[in-house]
Amino acid sequence: MTLAEFMLCVAAVCCSSASQLCVKGASKRVHTLLGILLLGAGGSLMFVSMLIAVWVLRTLQLSQLVPFAAGAYILVPLGGVVFFGEKVNKSFWLGVGVILLGVLLTLF
Repeated sequence: MTLAEFMLCVAAVCCSSASQLCVKGASKRVHTLLGILLLGAGGSLMFVSMLIAVWVLRTLQLSQLVPFAAGAYILVPLGGVVFFGEKVNKSFWLGVGVILLGVLLTLF
């Protein structure tokens, strides 16, 4: 995997995670212009994430791309804590650690 492919994989998971956070933000403001804009941004970011994934899959195997999706298990809950004041318990973070350990084992 080249550095460019790695960065594209990271960009895809960042766009996907940001899209989920936008949709969450939109759900709290359904009947406002900001809610509509957040929903549109969420859909657009998900579309960009899929485009990046398709682009990367031209040169990478699916088994090389899929582990990056686990990054959402960190980014989305962190975004929930930072942007929405959500509470995440310690056992959740322990589970995330186990998932990431599994991802590292698949990559190396």
